[in-house]
Amino acid sequence: MDMKTWEGVKMYENVVCKSSEDLFLLIQEALRIGDGALVRVFLSSGNYYFHLLFDDEKLLLGEARSLRTNGRITGRAMLGMLMETLKGPFVADVMAVTDSDIKNTLLANIDLYEVTPKVLLFEMFTPKLWQSPLTPESGLESEPSLSL
Repeated sequence: MDMKTWEGVKMYENVVCKSSEDLFLLIQEALRIGDGALVRVFLSSGNYYFHLLFDDEKLLLGEARSLRTNGRITGRAMLGMLMETLKGPFVADVMAVTDSDIKNTLLANIDLYEVTPKVLLFEMFTPKLWQSPLTPESGLESEPSLSL
């Protein structure tokens, strides 16, 4: 069964994005006028498309559909495919949605909501910022803590 969605205000249609940062900016524009964003991402090879629903903080729903078989990929497997897709050129549609659109879409897709990883927008689109360079793997020792 396909993800049931309530179409919001179409803001961007068939936009070629060269990177995840391009899509992040489009989503931010949708969030300026709406409570969330409904996003469709089409892989440049044309084999898969993604339906994604975001509120102002995180991914709420996501699925990947095969255009050949109409097979559905959800959960962590979908997220992994999406993150790979966002590395290269892709085409995106972005719509602004209201709070009631978000709630209706969640209720109509509760099974999908349960399996979709709730990843923060910040983590999805700006991974370099949340991966601290000062980790033990980087070879830097942390300062010993002092107690009084």
